[in-house]
Amino acid sequence: MRIALIVLCSVGLWSVVGEAQDNTEHQQHYPNVSTDVVFENDRMLVQKVVLDPGEWEGIHSHFGNQLFIMLTDGQSTVRYGDQETTSVSRAGSVGWKQAVALSERHESGNTGDTPLEFLWVNLKQ
Repeated sequence: MRIALIVLCSVGLWSVVGEAQDNTEHQQHYPNVSTDVVFENDRMLVQKVVLDPGEWEGIHSHFGNQLFIMLTDGQSTVRYGDQETTSVSRAGSVGWKQAVALSERHESGNTGDTPLEFLWVNLKQ
């Protein structure tokens, strides 16, 4: 939780000097879900994602060097091909995402009954 607060505070402070650069190279893309760029500078791009109950992102890749921060409590299921893992996340929990190729058939969905909100902090360097 402490790390999430430090990252969020840092993003908030940097947002005073950062400006949106409309650069899609470092954005996380989902076939079924839109994201909002909430901050961007020369080192990172931060996106907010909201998954409604029952909503799935669709099969996608990850370019790696990504930190995620959960903003709400909730339940999600992650798929890699035919394998599924369901977990409960707490607001403030933080994780790291390595690269995932499109061929791994990865997607995540909100399998709980409340909206899931999280941030992707996409490192550019």
